[in-house]
Formats: sequence, structure tokens, C-alpha cells
Amino acid sequence: MFAYVDSALMNNLGHHANSARNISTELRSRGIPCAVLGYLELEPALKDELAAAPWFRCNTYGIYDNDPICGWLANFDFVSRVLADDMNRIQGIAATDVIYVNSVQPPQFMGIVRWAQALPEDRRPTVIVEFGTDPGLVAHDTPEGLRFSPMDTRVDSRAVLLRYTARHLSEADQKWLRLATFDTQSSAIFQLLLDFPVGTLPLPQQAMTSCRDRSGTRPITIGILGHQRGEKGFDKVPALVARLLAERTDIRVLVHNGLPEGMVTPQQELRAMAAADPRLTLDERTADGVLWASLLDQTDLIVCPYNRNRFISSYSAVASEAMANAIPVVVPEGTTMHAVIREFGEPGTIFKEESVEAIAAATHAALDDFDRLAELARQASIRWGETRGAKCLVDTLLSWQAAS
Repeated sequence: MFAYVDSALMNNLGHHANSARNISTELRSRGIPCAVLGYLELEPALKDELAAAPWFRCNTYGIYDNDPICGWLANFDFVSRVLADDMNRIQGIAATDVIYVNSVQPPQFMGIVRWAQALPEDRRPTVIVEFGTDPGLVAHDTPEGLRFSPMDTRVDSRAVLLRYTARHLSEADQKWLRLATFDTQSSAIFQLLLDFPVGTLPLPQQAMTSCRDRSGTRPITIGILGHQRGEKGFDKVPALVARLLAERTDIRVLVHNGLPEGMVTPQQELRAMAAADPRLTLDERTADGVLWASLLDQTDLIVCPYNRNRFISSYSAVASEAMANAIPVVVPEGTTMHAVIREFGEPGTIFKEESVEAIAAATHAALDDFDRLAELARQASIRWGETRGAKCLVDTLLSWQAAS
């Protein structure tokens, strides 16, 4: 049995549903049974589409203790114990099974460790734990390269709790436990923090469109897509869009925000702008697979005005979707997104400073060189299909299975 575990799988917001779609569909196409276990409040339509079970009582991103001093620690302890209990309710797990745990945070990491270490050694399945977001470290540029430090636990406790959990592991746990991220830079940073081997998996994003040749397209549609948050620079988007529309006559702008109530002020500013300029289109729907494919297909250039520190050690599903679907990008320097475009032939531009001026300049550079970048993006999508996507990911996951 292969079990896909994700206690944040609830709806179509963010990357969780698409990852579950890609992986479970690939496994089932090979005749490999795949149980998909999501959050208890899993939306019925998504439940039916994925043949998934609402299973976990605590959401990955839920806060269940708001104590101003020790809530971060109490929440970690409570959620990890509940998740371990929820894992114990899965019947018939054997050493020959593979459990893939998607996009964990510290409580889920500890919960999985508690659960598996309590099993008899001869019953422990192969467990692959994927870290889908950064570990909560602050990156510092030094003459010797990047250095990292943890944050105050009252602000962000993830690095401390990840390290604490890893101290419960020994070399013997390497027999059954595989830790992973989706890029080598992130894996190296997590391994440094955890002092435990961390591997690298192929990204699951794959072509959802025809990967059309965008060369010669005018006007060029700039897309800012996804679940918008502060760490994705969405507070800068109204000023960025206003500047681009004022300075260019050869563009349209498509801004998609799957959770508009999460960023109220910038979303209101964009609504006012869209009412006054027909070149700006807003889409505030949560994107299922069909809508997401449509948004990608409408977009000619994806701009990711993201926070550098957040994405030094975390992949971007949106930038990965761009590579898979032949779309040039604008991304921050020194991030995993920058590493991806370097690997795939530079089908985009970068910005060094997290300012509207710097992001606009990088976007102008991409627009001015658009036809060449579009051809590079088309070539990148071909290479992506050969080295990334669900097939390559599932091949790797199955190869990581411990010998029974």
C-alpha cells in the first residue's frame, strides 16, 4: 500500500490539492493502490475527486493554543500527539508499505516520529517526510557565504521545534525514515539544521496546458497567480501593477488570489484599479485543476514578487508550474526559484532588492526580451517533462522504499 498523508488537504487553495492529484493519479495509473488521507474538514467535491478520506483532526496550519508565552510549545505538543493518534487509526500498515507525508510543519514531523517509533521495528513502513516550506531560519549574507540563525520562538518557533524533533532520531531511524525537500539548496539547509540526511525529490508540478509557444504574443499577459500572502510580496502588487500599466502599452495584467480575504487592503486597491482600467483582470476564485490550468494558459509571463528569505530554503509551486507550462518568469535572486531557472536555461529575469522599483525593472527587462525568453521557456518545459513531474517523483519515491 502507498498512503498519501496531508493534514492540510482540505480544499483547492494552494499547492496541496494539486500535489495530491498528481501523485495519486500517477500511482493509480500504475495499478498501485493509493490511500489519500486529508484533513477532517475535506471538501466533499475534492474528497470525491481524489477518492480521499477526511482523517486528521488538526490542520497543519491550525493554531490550537493561543497562550501568549508558551502557546507555540503547547500547540506543538498537542498537535503532534493528536496526529500520532490519528496515524494509529490506520489499519493494516506493514513494513512493505510506503507512507508519504506532504508539506509537514514541526508538529506533523514530531507526530510521525512518535507514531512510527512506537511501532514494532518489523512493522515500520518506509516513511517519506517532505518539508514544503522553509524551516524558519533567517539567512544572513556574509563574506563566507550564507549563514543562518533561528528566530525568537514567540515569533517563529519552527527552526527550534524542527531541531528538537530531529534530536529524537538516531542512525537506526534511517532504516525507515526518509526526509526530503524538492530542491538541493533547501535539502542542504534542512540537513544542516536537523543533522539528519535530507534527500531531494523531483518536483511534482507538470504540464497542465498545451505549453503553447508564446513568442510573438502581444499584448503580453502578466500573471501574478496563487494563494497570495505577505511573504509572497502581495502588499507590493498594487503599486507594481499601477507602475507597469502606466509605463507599458503592450501588456495586460491578470491577478489571481485564491483567498482575497487574507490580504484585504491590497485586494481592495486592486479592485479599484481594475474598475478603472480594463487591462487589469482580477480572479478571486479558489482554483481547482480546471481553473488553474486556464489561468496558466492565459498567462504569458509570471511575476513572483516574493520574499527572498522565505524562498531561500523553500520551493515555489507557482514558479514550478511556470517551468512545466512554458511560461517565462520574474523571480528573486538567490532563491530556489533562481536556481530552477538557472538549471533550465534562464527563461526569466531576477530582481535583487525587494522593492517595487527593482521588481518592475526586472519585469521590464523580461518584457523587452520576451520573445527570446518565451522560446527558452518552451525548451525548458520539454526538459522539465523529462526530469520533473509526477512520473519522475513517483519513480523516486518507490526507489526510496526500504528493503523488507
